[in-house]
Amino acid sequence: MENTASKSWKGFTIETRAFPVWHCALPGSVPDSYMALVRIRRGEHVIAKWHLPRYAQHWASADEAHRQTTEYAIRAINSGCFAGTVPPGLVA
Repeated sequence: MENTASKSWKGFTIETRAFPVWHCALPGSVPDSYMALVRIRRGEHVIAKWHLPRYAQHWASADEAHRQTTEYAIRAINSGCFAGTVPPGLVA
């Protein structure tokens, strides 16, 4: 199952993908947490893609993972981190 979410913010598209994480010491167990990756696009150009800068950040649900990574991406956009990233053909 694809567990993706997308949100537009100030001309950027924030895409997140959550995936289940299993505790490696318990093979055959059910997922006990989720991680999420985020990709920020402007137009068709990928500006950034990462996971949160915390070691092994896991959340209890996919929804929580999407929410936290989206909030982090919004803070990065609002801080001006991507201000100079205008795709070819667009006027800033």
